[in-house]
Amino acid sequence: MTPVLVEVLLVATAVTYATACGLFVAFLANDRYARAGAVAPRVLLVGTILHAVHITASSYVLHVCPVEGIHFALSVASLLACVIYLALRRRYRIDVVGAFVAPLALTFLLASSLVGLGPPDAHYQSAILPIHVAVNLLGDALFMLAFAAAVAYLLQERRLKQKNFEGFFRKLPPLDALDRAEHRFLLAGFPLLTAGILTGVYWAHDVETGGATSVARAVFGYTTWLLFAGVLLLRAAAGWRGRRAAYGTIAGFSFAVLVLLVYLIRSETSAAPLVAPMVTARVALL
Repeated sequence: MTPVLVEVLLVATAVTYATACGLFVAFLANDRYARAGAVAPRVLLVGTILHAVHITASSYVLHVCPVEGIHFALSVASLLACVIYLALRRRYRIDVVGAFVAPLALTFLLASSLVGLGPPDAHYQSAILPIHVAVNLLGDALFMLAFAAAVAYLLQERRLKQKNFEGFFRKLPPLDALDRAEHRFLLAGFPLLTAGILTGVYWAHDVETGGATSVARAVFGYTTWLLFAGVLLLRAAAGWRGRRAAYGTIAGFSFAVLVLLVYLIRSETSAAPLVAPMVTARVALL
C-alpha cells in the first residue's frame, strides 16, 4: 500500500459517486433515460465498494484506525449511509432517494479528504472510545438517510400540492413511503445517538475540555438530541407526521452537521480524536 494508491482510490470513488449522481439526475429529468434509474444504484454500489477499500487502505498507510479520529468520521458515516440505503432501498421503496444519498456521500468523502491528520494523542486513548465513535458514526449514517427521505418528502408534497404531475421530481416515491422511511431511519438512529452520549460521558470523565469549541459542540449537540427526541415523541404522542416531522428531521441533521463542522475547525489546531457526541463542561460531541 502506498499513498499514491490511496489517492487513486479516493479519485476513483469520487468519480464513481459523481457518475451515480449524474445517472440519478438523468433518470429524474427525462423519461428517455429510464434505464439510468436501474443502473444508478449499481454504480453507487461500485462506489461504496471502492469507498470501503479506500478507507481500509488509508487506515493501513496512515496507521490510524477509522474510529480514532475526525479524519475518517465523515467518510465512514457516508459509507455506512450508502450501505444501509443499498440494503433497504427496495424494502422501503426509496430507490430514487439515492439521488440525495449519492451527492451527500460525495460531499462527505471530499470533505474528509480536506481534514488534516495528526498522530492520535495518547491522552485521549481509551478502550471505550472505538465503541463510542462507532455507534455515533452508524447513528449519523441513519440520520443522513432520514434527512434524505425528509427532503424528498417535502419536494414531493410541494409538487403534489401544486398539481405538477410532470417536472423533475415526478418519479419520487409516494409520500407515505418517504414518511415511513424517514421515521424508521430516525427511530433506528436515535438509540445509537443516546448510546454515544452515554459512552461519551463515561469516556470523557478524565479528559480536559473547554473553550469556545467545547461550548459550541455542547449547544449544537444538545440541540441535535432534543430535536430528534422531539420529533419521535410528538409523532408517538401527538400524531406528528409528514411535513412537520420532515422539518424537524432536517433541523436535527443540520445541527449534527454543525457539530462535525466545529470538530473540523478544531482538528486544524489539534490532533484530538473524535470524541463524545455531547459535552457539558467536560464532554465533547461528535
